[in-house]
Amino acid sequence: MSKIETSLLADQVYKILRSKIITGEYKPSDKLDIHKLADEFGVSRSPVKDAINQLVYDGLIEIIPRKGTYVTELDFTDFLEVLDARLMIELWAAQQVIQTVTIEELEKWGQIVAKMELLLKKDSFNFDKYNKLDMQFHSSLIDWTGNKKIKEMFLSLNTHVSLSRIVHSTSLESTIKRHRDHWLLFESMKARDLTSFSDAISRHIGSLKQEAKIRWNEEEN
Repeated sequence: MSKIETSLLADQVYKILRSKIITGEYKPSDKLDIHKLADEFGVSRSPVKDAINQLVYDGLIEIIPRKGTYVTELDFTDFLEVLDARLMIELWAAQQVIQTVTIEELEKWGQIVAKMELLLKKDSFNFDKYNKLDMQFHSSLIDWTGNKKIKEMFLSLNTHVSLSRIVHSTSLESTIKRHRDHWLLFESMKARDLTSFSDAISRHIGSLKQEAKIRWNEEEN
């Protein structure tokens, strides 16, 4: 098998494993067996190892010497630090693009929020679909900067936020409240108003931190 083919397989395995972790099929502290995964995907161990190494880099998997490979357990302090880092990156991104983002890009951004709102109005709320659109919305802001390294960092951070929401059962009520912030972020960017954007994103991330504290306290008591 050529290096190119192996690389493509590793990317496919990476996407599948990442999706299984994000959707909760693989839960924090679950042990992963490379041999079994290779058999399941019908590939050699090499692309599975490469995929796992990437997930270790993302922080979603940890390899414990002499014990094995595990889905990373969520740590409360680490999660709060992830949110702080995400806030810093989104504020930086807004500073870079708020005067240059095009009307076409903003229209697409607004369409994402509209799709999220439609999901909230349905009788059966599909959190997974909403979560993917949420990630797409925030990631678009980073994409506009054209900075690939920052994009990689942000994807990893956003992944942890999404995983935490699933594991700790973010409520529909809090999601609806936070959804309003997306419209404020959109309107602020459209008006080229950095101060309003900063206020909205700070409040948005702050509400995630507050809810995380409540959830973790409930689970510990």
